[in-house]
Amino acid sequence: MSPAAGRRLLAAAAACLTAAALSACGAGGGSGAAAPSPAASTARPAAGGDAQPDKGSAARGDIQISGAWMPEPARPDVGAAYLTIRNSGEEDDALVGAATTASQTAEIHTTKTADSGASVMSEVEEVPVPAGGTARLEPGGYHLMIMGISDTPAVGDTVTLTLEFAGGTEVEVDAPVLERAQGR
Repeated sequence: MSPAAGRRLLAAAAACLTAAALSACGAGGGSGAAAPSPAASTARPAAGGDAQPDKGSAARGDIQISGAWMPEPARPDVGAAYLTIRNSGEEDDALVGAATTASQTAEIHTTKTADSGASVMSEVEEVPVPAGGTARLEPGGYHLMIMGISDTPAVGDTVTLTLEFAGGTEVEVDAPVLERAQGR
């Protein structure tokens, strides 16, 4: 096999693995659109708020959580969770950790577009939440990865997420499990 053919084969295999990983994250959708950068997932507050009655919400101190949900996992042992974090305080904060009743392992991840154009998911240390601002965990951007699920949640179930912030705040929020299309 020529070196060029080997590179093409390797690129095709990497694209297949990326597609499988994104499907597990709930970030796939086949739109072909470039994933937003992590910076695009944090924004100043928008008028009107974004609480949704069919999704989880909670607050503690200056931190408010809204729109918390988990899509029904595409794979029985791996899932994702999405939500919006509002910091009404005067100091910047950051989401630095997460836990869930669905699994022993919950990590903060982001999805970026590599130079090759492929979407790549990776773990991050934190999600910045600016003072007076908002951070969104959403498909194609920051999100929570829930791995090693032993009892796969189904549509209609609720998963409790415990979110840890750099400023010392810990917020617990119940996230309903929804059909993938229903949550967007």
